[in-house]
Amino acid sequence: MCPRATQTCEICEKVVSKYKCPSCLVPYCSLGCFKIHKETPCAKPSDPSSTEEKPAASPAKEVPVKRPEEANDVVEKTQQKASAASPAKEIPVARPIIVEEEKYILEKTQFEAIASSSEIREALKDEPLQKLIYSIDSSSNPLQELDEAMGIEAFREFTDKILSNISKSNDEQFLATTCLA
Repeated sequence: MCPRATQTCEICEKVVSKYKCPSCLVPYCSLGCFKIHKETPCAKPSDPSSTEEKPAASPAKEVPVKRPEEANDVVEKTQQKASAASPAKEIPVARPIIVEEEKYILEKTQFEAIASSSEIREALKDEPLQKLIYSIDSSSNPLQELDEAMGIEAFREFTDKILSNISKSNDEQFLATTCLA
């Protein structure tokens, strides 16, 4: 193998270059010189048959510090790409929740009781039940879908388990507050 001919950095003209610009193949020695070179636009060499060697190593990669709004743009674009790649996992747009009576709003402890119930967790492993819940949630008319789902035995049993856990949680809350009083 022939030793490589050494070239001087065309930016600082002091140090032996280790790298070449990927666009115009100008030799440079460091990231600092590369940044100075990139301050002015460059283009690929006009001779496509050029046999110049590619850099043996690339310059140290610098991770730019992004402003928060730029970081948010990157996150949004990444999420859009991810949702476009897998439409089955696309999350429907949230819609307002209208509650006619305040007594139907669950407390945090009730949600915790539901989430910690092994019986409910086990029921949620059923794939047809998962699909049914997803179809209700993503429906344009969820109340109608919910009414129809109540005709399915597995869904009815599932809702009974949830209601049972809510009432247990209510009983426990009631006992805790009466014992403290």
